[in-house]
Amino acid sequence: MSAAVALLDRLGRPGDIRLGSTRPETVARLPTGLAVLDEALGGGLPRGRITELAGAPSAGRTGLACAIAASATRIGETIAWVDPADAFDPEAGAAAGIALACTLWVRPRTVVDALRAAEIVLGAGGFGLVVLDVDSARAGAAWPRLARAAERTGSTLLVVAPCREAGTFAALGLELGARRVRWSGGPGRLVLLEGIDARVTVARSRVGRPGQALVVRQACA
Repeated sequence: MSAAVALLDRLGRPGDIRLGSTRPETVARLPTGLAVLDEALGGGLPRGRITELAGAPSAGRTGLACAIAASATRIGETIAWVDPADAFDPEAGAAAGIALACTLWVRPRTVVDALRAAEIVLGAGGFGLVVLDVDSARAGAAWPRLARAAERTGSTLLVVAPCREAGTFAALGLELGARRVRWSGGPGRLVLLEGIDARVTVARSRVGRPGQALVVRQACA
């Protein structure tokens, strides 16, 4: 990493520190609705910034994104879900608590179209949360545009992908690791899926303390 890139990363991009001020800018938060995660993040995901949620297939990244989206609609936010793989299931989303009446579901054909759609939605304003759910987040030159669009309108952009690829343009990077499935019941009783415990690591943070690892408990609808 060059000295210039390291300096930009330390100061924040888009800036968390303004010229002429020695104190970091106060960043508003969007609560995730998951107490242990909100506590670790200082109140939730940063508004007006890019957050990356990365994890291998079946790690539970879409389920965690749904939980965050549900929390956003519960507090009255309008959200958007950009879904080039057409993987979002409205019935499952509603079961997870997402208010579909407050959700714009965008289904572009390609990742390139999805990046452009996310930029347009962010630029339109009025969305507390924009979820960009992609199999590959190789956005290249799109990252600075997405970061600027999110900052201008104060929307939280949550990029859900297998790997973190936004680099210094992401204010927060979360990585999902191993997860454990919880079952209820026992001998002579009906066994039901009770929930999933997912290990989340705060791999990158310009608005808090990186390096934390925690277990997020999700109930199953």
